[in-house]
Amino acid sequence: MAIMKIIAIRDRLDKRVNYVADRQKTALDAGVAYAANPEKTEQTFFTSAIQCRSPETAYHEMMSTKRRWGKTGGVLGYHFIQSFAPGEVTPEQAHAIGLEFVSRMFGDRYEVVLGTHLDKVHLHNHIIVNSVSLTDGKKYHSSPGSYFFEVRPTSDELCRENGLSVITPQGKGKHYAEWQAEQTGKPTIRAMIREDIDSIIAQAYTFDTFLMLLQRKGYSVKAGPNRKFTTVRPPGAKRAIRLDSLGEGYTETAIKERLARQRTQGRPLQYHLPQKWYQLRGVIAILPKKKIKGFHALYLRYLYLLRRSRRTKLRPLPFSIRQEVVRLERYQQQFRYLLEQNITISVELEQRIVVLEWDIRTLTEERRPLYQKRRLTSDEAQKMEYSLEIDRKTASLRENRRELALCRRIQADIPQVSEQVRQAQEEERPMRKEGPQHEYQR
Repeated sequence: MAIMKIIAIRDRLDKRVNYVADRQKTALDAGVAYAANPEKTEQTFFTSAIQCRSPETAYHEMMSTKRRWGKTGGVLGYHFIQSFAPGEVTPEQAHAIGLEFVSRMFGDRYEVVLGTHLDKVHLHNHIIVNSVSLTDGKKYHSSPGSYFFEVRPTSDELCRENGLSVITPQGKGKHYAEWQAEQTGKPTIRAMIREDIDSIIAQAYTFDTFLMLLQRKGYSVKAGPNRKFTTVRPPGAKRAIRLDSLGEGYTETAIKERLARQRTQGRPLQYHLPQKWYQLRGVIAILPKKKIKGFHALYLRYLYLLRRSRRTKLRPLPFSIRQEVVRLERYQQQFRYLLEQNITISVELEQRIVVLEWDIRTLTEERRPLYQKRRLTSDEAQKMEYSLEIDRKTASLRENRRELALCRRIQADIPQVSEQVRQAQEEERPMRKEGPQHEYQR
């Protein structure tokens, strides 16, 4: 079993690799030195240079190739890491597999340095490839396509030929942003679509009814006998999503099975107990409520809507509002800031921005001469005082800039927040009027 990893070498590594003697060398030289590091190889037998005289001269030969073809910028090279399972291969076998991998992938077109490292439980090959071809000057470009259709299949084929195990992917992977959101408990767009589908299935009778209710909810649906996949696009979204990409239970076949099972089993009736009213005698002191105005009321309402969208028992809100739940912490921070600064209208927010810009300009002008004074003085104690004063002003500048960025973000978000609240109110208004009238029909 071999796991492949590719790293593009774009910049210098002199700050990270302590054994690079010449600081003017590029990251490609550092990568070659790492791949042929004698401390990580037991003998020189496990280090090879392909289309180069030796690993020690490989960097200069690679740079000479770049200069000859006039391609010294961009990606300098690629670092391939081929890791094997512990105890599955010997050092000689791992090195031989690495050489064969290089031969099949690059042939005699690119300069390559290969080192089999034995410093960990699992043996692994480090392969440094020059990005510029030695024969025609064309650059090698690594992409997801080249990884999944060239690099990984070649490595897996070599593992099968040598009797090693091969990793078989199970299921479909997730986007990193979606996986991270699920790990932190934050809602995702796909999770919201699944919630809508679940709620609509509970109301639908057939698959056609399901699609009709989905369209009534604002989704754009593309389905039919001439289409291979059924796709849905949430309201406000730019791209459509296939149903089979939402996971098990959400493919077209699975949804039809769920609807058929629901028709067979039937839906349980829900009974509501009658409300009881009690009359109390006496006088109850009612304190006047503090009236909330301006931005405070707007954000308070919006945060209520975002939190409400997490509760499944209530009537679902528009998709455009529910997808904003991922930014709940951002709007909470803005609301707390507006409360602390007692900012309720746009004029007060603009005044605060002007004050912060003035403070930043003043602090910057006050800090500038301190650098020159610290540089000219020879007294260490005086230098220390200047340094402390610079640090204090830098901290104040950092705080003011952070607050200024927050104010400008609030200024940019307020129109959208207002529009979202207005849409939610418009959808709730007809529901309040038609609620008792259509209760029996529902």
